Amino acid sequence: MPKLPETITIPSAVDIHVHLREPSTNKAETIESGSKAALLGGFALICDMSNNPGRPTWTLRRTMDKHNRIWRTSYIPVATYAGSQPESNNERELPKMAPLSIGLKSYLGETTGNSREYAAADFKDIWQLWDLLAPEKPIMIHRGSADLDEIISFTAGELGHRTHICHTNHPDEVEIVHRAKREGLPVTIGVCPHHIFKTSHDVLTEGEFAKMQPPLAHQTDTEKLMHLLAEGYIDIVESDHAPHTKAKKWGAEHTSGSCYGVPGIEFVIPLLLRAEKKGRISRERIVNATSTMPAYIVGLSLSPYTKVTWAMEEFRIEDEQEQVISGSGWTPYLGMLAVGKVQRATVKDKELICDGLIVGEKPQIVTRRGTII
Repeated sequence: MPKLPETITIPSAVDIHVHLREPSTNKAETIESGSKAALLGGFALICDMSNNPGRPTWTLRRTMDKHNRIWRTSYIPVATYAGSQPESNNERELPKMAPLSIGLKSYLGETTGNSREYAAADFKDIWQLWDLLAPEKPIMIHRGSADLDEIISFTAGELGHRTHICHTNHPDEVEIVHRAKREGLPVTIGVCPHHIFKTSHDVLTEGEFAKMQPPLAHQTDTEKLMHLLAEGYIDIVESDHAPHTKAKKWGAEHTSGSCYGVPGIEFVIPLLLRAEKKGRISRERIVNATSTMPAYIVGLSLSPYTKVTWAMEEFRIEDEQEQVISGSGWTPYLGMLAVGKVQRATVKDKELICDGLIVGEKPQIVTRRGTII
């Protein structure tokens, strides 16, 4: 009789950085397929970013459209960010969006839906307005080439507003944030799985399938980032789950443009559990960086009954439908070894997965600050 794999039960994960793509011109994902991938990846909550291609979340109407879709189709609770850019001219919309949003996302660098680079000064009026409207809701920063010290000095320093620096790809950014923390400023920083498990060398063999913003780091920096996460200098892991279809990625291979972003939320926790097995990070740090701290940043609490039981079996990640749940149909982690498959998942008193199968009913809630999940 085959030996059953060991199981562990840990708090469910919270991902405060995903791109569900709906509604938009990008058809690689829907709220339904993305939330399903998150559920089967051990997540109880995901927070959807505002830069939907062709339909950025810059108005109350678009916010409500997104929320209505979540109420109809999501497998797990979802929160959404408000968006505002210098070119969006939506100062009159922000007061209506703020009560419905978990935070504000600012894109100072080039990415999907934004082709420009900005300085911190370009956003100061927006940040001041957000601080007046929602002083307790974080400002999420996609830095680009903007001066990080200047950003933190204004948002976390002058305004005293909680600021989160998204998807670091370099240890120097972590040092800047650590220095700000020592000064008592309310700032945190996150890292993505692709910035600790992949390197810039992968672009040579994978092309557009290994391109995102910010780009992959050199191996030396990747190893340093993993160490900084393990030691607690990096606060959280955020997936930056940003799907594109295979056709879109292939198309960018043969043009002068780029197609930024990769999927992969299904494999965040299994990759980290594999890293734990190899002695690179503790389970305590995994739980803190994927559950406790992300929930804290966006002002949520996890019920003690919101947890996941993992079967600790090893597997190799493949582009197979039973593994890749995202609507994109591919993963940047192809061929990597991972540990853990979800056997049971609950959100508060509701069972969503039993014996590895989804049993919970849709829809789930749109989550706001102060919610207990």
